Amino acid sequence: MLPFGVVSSWPRSLQYGLRALIALAVLLPLLFITSTLGDGTDTVTDAGPSTTVPTDPATTLDAPSQLTLPPGSALPPTLPPGAADPNASSAPSTSSTAAAAQQPKTVAPAGTGTNGMFEAIRNSQPEFNRFSSVPSNQLSLDALTVAVDRPDNGSGNGEGQFRTNCEYSHFNYDDPIVFPGQPGRSHLHMFIGNTTADAYTTMDSLLNSGGSTCDGFELNRSAYWVPALMDGKGHVVVPKAITIYYKTKKPDTAVALPQGLKMVVGNTRNESFNADQRLNWSCGGSGNSYNVTNRIPNCNGDYINATIQFPNCWDGQNLDSPDHLSHMAWAGDREPCPATHPKPIPQITILIYWAGVDSVDGWYLSSDKTSGFNSGPGASLHADWFGGWNQEITDVWADNCIRAVRNCSGGQTGTNRMLAPINPLQQYEGPALLPLPAGAGPSL
Repeated sequence: MLPFGVVSSWPRSLQYGLRALIALAVLLPLLFITSTLGDGTDTVTDAGPSTTVPTDPATTLDAPSQLTLPPGSALPPTLPPGAADPNASSAPSTSSTAAAAQQPKTVAPAGTGTNGMFEAIRNSQPEFNRFSSVPSNQLSLDALTVAVDRPDNGSGNGEGQFRTNCEYSHFNYDDPIVFPGQPGRSHLHMFIGNTTADAYTTMDSLLNSGGSTCDGFELNRSAYWVPALMDGKGHVVVPKAITIYYKTKKPDTAVALPQGLKMVVGNTRNESFNADQRLNWSCGGSGNSYNVTNRIPNCNGDYINATIQFPNCWDGQNLDSPDHLSHMAWAGDREPCPATHPKPIPQITILIYWAGVDSVDGWYLSSDKTSGFNSGPGASLHADWFGGWNQEITDVWADNCIRAVRNCSGGQTGTNRMLAPINPLQQYEGPALLPLPAGAGPSL
């Protein structure tokens, strides 16, 4: 560095020039640093198009969408605290239950389904997935059953009976039986049981992965699904209770349900159906049904019910068929199975109970508007079943309830152990209405 006295003796023009050089030496590095920082965003690249992610905390991405209920949500007297319905007086919400249902909702790429597609709305209570990664043949019966004083409720009066309770698992636009490997192809379904059931579900994945929202949890990884019930205001209506029956009046000859069996029953091809014991809507609680009909009934605040019954005879060879029903057949309670379908199996019946509301005006099933029919609300009632029971526990309840002609309910197995209940009340305690996320199909 030059001594200050030397510089001061230079002509003034040289002093100004030196000062300018010093200033440039200081400013150039600063300009370089600023140019590399850019505008506050980093670019993240992968095999697809680049995406900019804000680095300023004030502009970070939004948190996952929260489940919000419409202003003035109503709670009928039959609903628990935290449930919500459009026509009742307000009540405190159950924040822990609502939080359990909150999930990120992501719209899938365009073209993945005629109805649009989104990350499934999930009933994500942790107890439903404790052993979700454990293969079926490695599950512990002791961990998923509880001790009980009463093995059953007495004689089945000529009918072997086994019942289990469930909650909804998730809602999505998949159907692993009708549209396997085609996500987003179906109308909106409410899935029950296996927590990972989707368009890619196979017999192996069903048996060996996923949790379950039914009694016994992963011991019953079967997937049950029905069209979603909609309120016409952008919400799905969640059932208060779901009971699934396995019964037969042919206990001496009944065979266990084969793993991987698939069935689709109900009204998927016609404008309407005749309400009977196999398929109907009704009002009232369990054992007190009335107003049996083929449309969603207005029950004036009482429970709204749907009943879907599956066939009770199997051909003994095929787990599926082109129409997902021809490998099955019906036989009367006291009639033998036909020679074409000689194997009697426990007959599955799904009973779904939605809490009562003042009015069901505007309600419909998701399939009502996608079947191509001008059908009335609820006329397309149907259900699918994909069997995924653990073999060991199936043998227990089949031997001690079905073949022993006993009346087993609420997960009783005819032994001193019963399926661990989904919760103490054996029913859903969360919000009765869940909003559809952005990206749901316009037909809904």
